[in-house]
Amino acid sequence: MAVYKLAVAFALIFAVAEAQRPFYAGLRPIGYPAVESSPLGNRFGEDSNAPIEARGDGNLINRIEQLPIEQRPFWYLNAKQYDELRKNPQNYPQRPNSFIG
Repeated sequence: MAVYKLAVAFALIFAVAEAQRPFYAGLRPIGYPAVESSPLGNRFGEDSNAPIEARGDGNLINRIEQLPIEQRPFWYLNAKQYDELRKNPQNYPQRPNSFIG
């Protein structure tokens, strides 16, 4: 009988511990992205200026660069424009808060 009570107690403790996070939420913590753990991920620099769609494929970038501008794919042209916009972000001055002071 004591073994039965001990087994039920462990089952209850396990159930309470598992109830803290639903099974469909996954095993990893929420809010933290999965990052590359190796510091040598980009040691050759092959994807330094490449858009996301072409990472790791230097031959594809070379072929696209040889095409005339009007025949280059949209995803490649847009990636270059977005990179240019990221270099010069628009900053707006904040208005002073009338409730402070």
